[in-house]
Amino acid sequence: MSSSVLNYRAGPEALAILQQRGLSPSDVRTLLLPAIGPKWLVLVGLDRALLERGWLDDGSARRLLFGASVGAWRALALGACDPHQTHAALVDAYCGQRFTHADTPSMISAAYRRLIHDVFSDADIAHALAHPRLDLAIAVARARGLFGSELRAAQALSILTAACTNAVHAGSQRWFFERVIFDSSARAPESHPALRELSGMRAPLCLANVRAVALASGTVPLYMQSVRDLMHAPAGTYLDGGFSDYHINQRLDGGAGINLLLLHQPRIVPSWLDKFVPWRGPSPGSLARLLLVHPSRDFVRSLPGSAVPTRDDFMRYVADPERRIERWQSVVSRSVELGERFMEDVASGAIVSRIQPL
Repeated sequence: MSSSVLNYRAGPEALAILQQRGLSPSDVRTLLLPAIGPKWLVLVGLDRALLERGWLDDGSARRLLFGASVGAWRALALGACDPHQTHAALVDAYCGQRFTHADTPSMISAAYRRLIHDVFSDADIAHALAHPRLDLAIAVARARGLFGSELRAAQALSILTAACTNAVHAGSQRWFFERVIFDSSARAPESHPALRELSGMRAPLCLANVRAVALASGTVPLYMQSVRDLMHAPAGTYLDGGFSDYHINQRLDGGAGINLLLLHQPRIVPSWLDKFVPWRGPSPGSLARLLLVHPSRDFVRSLPGSAVPTRDDFMRYVADPERRIERWQSVVSRSVELGERFMEDVASGAIVSRIQPL
């Protein structure tokens, strides 16, 4: 297996830890699960490697799974009663979705609502929320003004306006939406330390609201129907959590450990709107304890279609969904190489010699 399938980059505090003692499961205090849609399929092998090697069950300190959109669904799967089985069910259900040009936003939302209901049993949800070693946090965006309109033309105009103003000033995002963090430890005596200074509204994640929160966090505007009035949070319209937290957009201070971000690309994008602002990256503070692991350019070129899956594939293969599903499943199979390489590099110490500063 080529040693170039994975690249590693780290912020200064994470780099110091790695250079001092390498990487062990107990060093990972937060696993960041970004809002990247079908691109997450190239990371499935890394998720599975963490599960198979017991990285999420290792050590005495509680770990935080912080996710938005499909990252929130991954968090629920990783915290399930049988995470191996539930994670595999999520992969199969996600790849197997079929849509047509005739599907309306309400129909697409209904399909993903069924996915969440079918993949995550009541027992899985209860286990994830009361997990003995994991805390879950899900980011959702609460819309303001026309940003949450059910009229597609009005919402599209608001999103375009938000993108334009964001290119000039990142602080303008608060005119269009606010971050709401639903946290499984919100009702505990102390929430996870990585969340204590996180900005945005906080709300408890519980049995009564978790499926609606998970759907809202993955609700892509224009394509899906907005979610209204989430329990234990202010009334309003809720949309994809990637608007506020696309990859990483704040400092998560988990103590002396590392924040691990598994990503499909080298560029870290703070919010969804920042995709269109190539010069903008995360604040230095949010990168300080970060370890970024991403597939190399050569590995991505070796995938079917020489690219990671994207949401555009639904349209590209709308007349032949079986071809898309086959391609996505092939990417999932290839992703096993990434998980194997990561564990080999950690065990051998090669990760230390190959890591680059962020």
